[in-house]
Amino acid sequence: MCYNHAMSNPSKKNLAVGHFLNAPFVAACEPHVARISEVFFAWPGVLSCRPAPDFTDELRERMLADLLWCRENGILLDTLFNCNCYGDGAISPELADFVETTLRDMNAHGLFPDIVTTTSPFIATVLRQRFPQVKIRWSVNLRVHGTTGFECVDELFDSFYASREHHRDPAWLKEQSAWAKAHGKSIGIQANSGCLRQCPFQQFHDNLHGHNRIRQSGIGAKFDFSVFRCRTAYARRNWEQFIRATWIRPEDVPLFEPYVDTVKLATRRHRFPTKVLDAYATYSYDGNLLDLMDPIHSDLFAPRGIDNKSFPSDFATTIGTCPHANDCRHCGRCADVLSRVLK
Repeated sequence: MCYNHAMSNPSKKNLAVGHFLNAPFVAACEPHVARISEVFFAWPGVLSCRPAPDFTDELRERMLADLLWCRENGILLDTLFNCNCYGDGAISPELADFVETTLRDMNAHGLFPDIVTTTSPFIATVLRQRFPQVKIRWSVNLRVHGTTGFECVDELFDSFYASREHHRDPAWLKEQSAWAKAHGKSIGIQANSGCLRQCPFQQFHDNLHGHNRIRQSGIGAKFDFSVFRCRTAYARRNWEQFIRATWIRPEDVPLFEPYVDTVKLATRRHRFPTKVLDAYATYSYDGNLLDLMDPIHSDLFAPRGIDNKSFPSDFATTIGTCPHANDCRHCGRCADVLSRVLK
């Protein structure tokens, strides 16, 4: 069965777009206002799970103007405190006061957030105490794999991103969605993750984002070490791992929309953010699927690429929902798909 959104699903206002500064943000979003529900961003001075730009006065003013445009156009603001590591200050008056000062600074600019996404139970607790009107979202980086985990912290969040390893599993998402609705929560997924499935480096990698000095030092190269295990795999031409990852093609998003409230697009540091937004906003993309992923790995497949239009029409309901996706048996089905789409 081919899931054509034009035939099976009307367009929905459910995209969460990462704010970007390497292309005109408003111009990219304006054609898709009817599809964009949220914009997520890290306020200047806040470390998050992506390298922060060097906020010059000009970039800061651009960001403020973009976010004001979002607010004026009914797009919710989701600000990020989603580092995995806050070091010795992880439970401290200083961190609590920093979070409060940041939100008050945003409010002074007319940009008080509708949502705060965090990995920190401490920050969630502080927000509940000091800003009870803010909706708290559990980050995808917490990797909670089911409702048992969410029940432990029911009072500390209002919405959550499902763990990446389950993003392609409609049956699992249906169960999570039912639980979320019964408990007054909402659920989201990330559509364009370029990470390896179950990557053992991911926690280590995410922790580094809380430490700019280490992240930017280049020390890893001295040890022939890369924290990007995905890049190492693809440089070794282990391209089959891309097929069994956790991304969702734009054409297949309607299969998951009945179960999720938010479809996140990782565009904050993406090389082609407008291309990503256009593809997922229109449920269609004719090009190299690698160009939509974050992280982006097109260079490691060059001069070849992954032709998005060559995927089998039933990919999302067969290979994409493989019951052994998290315990691969190397049955050959992903290799067969790769042979069809590798151009």
